[in-house]
Amino acid sequence: MYKRFFLYAALSFVLACTVKKIPGTELSDTESNRSLLEMLDEFRRATEDKDVERIVQLLDASFADDGGTADMADDMEYANAREKLQERFSRINNVRLQMSFKKLERSKSESDIYLVSYSYMLSFSLGDKSMQDSDVKQMRVRKTKDDRWLILSGI
Repeated sequence: MYKRFFLYAALSFVLACTVKKIPGTELSDTESNRSLLEMLDEFRRATEDKDVERIVQLLDASFADDGGTADMADDMEYANAREKLQERFSRINNVRLQMSFKKLERSKSESDIYLVSYSYMLSFSLGDKSMQDSDVKQMRVRKTKDDRWLILSGI
């Protein structure tokens, strides 16, 4: 009887100490991580709506992104984000963006910066031609003093 009691007690302790994950992610189920996912979902919805202003509101003032290429023509900074996004969105229709978040880790060199690993599938049309793009990316984000998450790069 005592063995069964200790087995149940140990099992209860292990289950109580197990960190719950947000379904569909490897992220711990915390208020901060949920707020991060809400911000990233707002980014996804704003992209599908081609809503430049909503996207810009999610960018940090130090935002800078090289578009993953050596071509400086596709580089975007906070100062030119509206113009670049409007130009990109003006060429495409029917945008659908799916994002799957894989991992969140704190930057080793900057304690207030977090790295979000995610995969995406982007579907859109250019004129009458349907196109798709998919990849695995890393987005740099930071949490502000007023608990807002902002994007530094990786869109």
